[in-house]
Amino acid sequence: GNSKGKDINTIKSLRVLRVLRPLKTIKRLPKLKAVFDCVVNSLKNVFNILIVYMLFMFIFAVVAVQLFKGKFFHCTDESKEFEKDCRGKYLLYEKNEVKARDREWKKYEFHYDNVLWALLTLFTVSTGEGWPQVLKHSVDATFENQGPSPGYRMEMSIFYVVYFVVFPFFFVNIFVALIIITFQEQGDKMMEEYSLEKNERACIDFAISAKPLTRHMPQNKQSFQYRMWQFVVSPPFEYTIMAMIALNTIVLMMKFYGASVAYENALRVFNIVFTSLFSLECVLKVMAFGILNYFRDAWNIFDFVTVLGSITDILVTEFGNPAWSRATPPSPRS
Repeated sequence: GNSKGKDINTIKSLRVLRVLRPLKTIKRLPKLKAVFDCVVNSLKNVFNILIVYMLFMFIFAVVAVQLFKGKFFHCTDESKEFEKDCRGKYLLYEKNEVKARDREWKKYEFHYDNVLWALLTLFTVSTGEGWPQVLKHSVDATFENQGPSPGYRMEMSIFYVVYFVVFPFFFVNIFVALIIITFQEQGDKMMEEYSLEKNERACIDFAISAKPLTRHMPQNKQSFQYRMWQFVVSPPFEYTIMAMIALNTIVLMMKFYGASVAYENALRVFNIVFTSLFSLECVLKVMAFGILNYFRDAWNIFDFVTVLGSITDILVTEFGNPAWSRATPPSPRS
């Protein structure tokens, strides 16, 4: 009876294969088949990169064990720093209730006590989920068998900066690049079937993607609009706008908590000045390109929306909640 039940369960488990039926559509859709073939072909190159990836991961795991081995312990009673003191009971305040709890010397869920756990912890960090907690435990780590101290070794954050540069940024981009290269190689093979050389394909691609550089040049070269067009497309005008954007970015970075009223008012004045200059830029371009041609460019729409939002912000700030009055002390007569 038991053997028959096992056989039936085995047969039933084969029903899981039904989920593979949608993959049959790949054969019937050429573009989807090309993507699938690309993924399969790229796995050959990804395997070599994966070996290098694991090698670097192992190196970082060994370094992490040397840095944090035995340092991810803590007492449930945060007032106790050493294991020998983490004994007895302590009072825990929860939702206006006082509860007695046993002190326990625990290890954090993710740690670096050995290479295997270090690999698992680093993989968790590379996913970008929950890694700030691991970072906090690392910078708070003190010594082996000793509890954490907030911000004890902030320099340990450099380890995670380097790790993020190497893995989530560098290696992920390599995997993406391999897939893109595989796509391009398959595209080249398809073009070879149509007897097109590489230069001929490049000419066709350029002809398809080429866009005129005149940017809505007025027909009448004697008109005021043409002179305005020459001005707004000139390199000096573009460099001036770039300089204003850079200066505006610096001003935006100068805000900080606890600034004086005079300092905030100065930044507010700079904001009004830059908004006025960018508004003038929009007006000049509308005059040079014309309204319809101006809004045909997505970047011009972005500039216009940004300026419109800035003007709205200034109007609401200055007239809805006047900040200038805060800079002026109240009159003694009042």
